[in-house]
Amino acid sequence: MNQIYLLPGFMGFQAFGEIAYFRRVPKMLVEFLGELGHDRVEVHECPTIPTGSIARRAQQALEFIAAHGGEQAESVHIVGHSTGGLDARLLATPGARLVPGQLEERIGRRINSIVTMSTPHYGSPIAYLLRSLPFRRTFEMLGLLGRPDGRKGFRALARVIELVARADDWTGRTDTFLDTIVNKMLKRVGKESDDLMFKFLSEISNDQGASIQLTMEAMHLFNAAVADRPGTQYSSVICVAPPPSSFPFRPADFFSPVRAVSIFAFWALYRITSAVPRQYPCTALDIETLNLNEHSAPLEITRTSNDGVVPCQSQAYGKVLDIVLGDHLDVVGHFPGSGGDRHADWLPCGAGFDEDRFRRVWSLVARELAGNMPVKRRAAPTIVAARASKPPSSKNGKSNGKSRSKLISTAS
Repeated sequence: MNQIYLLPGFMGFQAFGEIAYFRRVPKMLVEFLGELGHDRVEVHECPTIPTGSIARRAQQALEFIAAHGGEQAESVHIVGHSTGGLDARLLATPGARLVPGQLEERIGRRINSIVTMSTPHYGSPIAYLLRSLPFRRTFEMLGLLGRPDGRKGFRALARVIELVARADDWTGRTDTFLDTIVNKMLKRVGKESDDLMFKFLSEISNDQGASIQLTMEAMHLFNAAVADRPGTQYSSVICVAPPPSSFPFRPADFFSPVRAVSIFAFWALYRITSAVPRQYPCTALDIETLNLNEHSAPLEITRTSNDGVVPCQSQAYGKVLDIVLGDHLDVVGHFPGSGGDRHADWLPCGAGFDEDRFRRVWSLVARELAGNMPVKRRAAPTIVAARASKPPSSKNGKSNGKSRSKLISTAS
């Protein structure tokens, strides 16, 4: 059996209500790999520590892989989005010591390929913003809401968010990011004392190490210490958003307060991310290489180009599979009309990312994974969906707690 593990990024999760981090990705990978003749495939969505240190996130991913049969798999493949790509690189590093014993090496020998998407291999200026006092205090407040004595406050906050989301419904805009959060996540929060949202908020309070480690200086040290595993294919997908204008609003945007705030937030994020310090440049690939026709760059890449969160040069690692016109979250399925419903545009960048572009990028990823899988006899395709009720703990690769894992298989 060939196994694929999907690792989410900073502030990542598996699923909250109807919102999944890798939206529709597992079934899409199974579909494309089946067309390429690989029916013996399992796709797992890994849990993570949302703002935790890269080492702790990598440790949890390692134990999850071990708990789901990674040591017996014919081959293991990891697709990491954003910080998840760094987790994958550390996990696969020869000689890494994440847990006692030789588990890293046993799993590492089976990792045939690692694909990173929008990953800050050389850091991101956004990390400095996350370390600023207002954001640190915000993370602390979110953590307080996840505690038993703060859950009433969270329920009240959820109702306030619902009212704000409805404020611009009269304009006909019912597909903002707040509408999606309310309709698909917040309406069910608080009905159970052990709701995953409360655990998520508590984890944010307990560990915010990634915000320090994603700075340009910290990633300079990361790249000096983390080595590629011989025999493992490394490749990357780069996302680039169109540069926003100095005044990115249209008159109609002011009639929707939520829409206006979203546009301003993206404008601010893009401007901050474009300010790459010269003393720690993103040196994965030079500008000329990224603009070669072989990558089909949708627009000219410059030193300031980014996807709203990560500079384009910082995203390049190993073989560049494609440069995609879209923002940081488009490639994991969070774009307008995703799946044919009124899904929100989380980062309104004006890239026009759509279903065709979404399927194209994941077909390229599937082709890359298939090229690194052992060739086996084609089996009769069946699809089985299963959920693991317990994620791996930090000891001995066993499971504890409640979470949700998605397994999609095309062979018994």
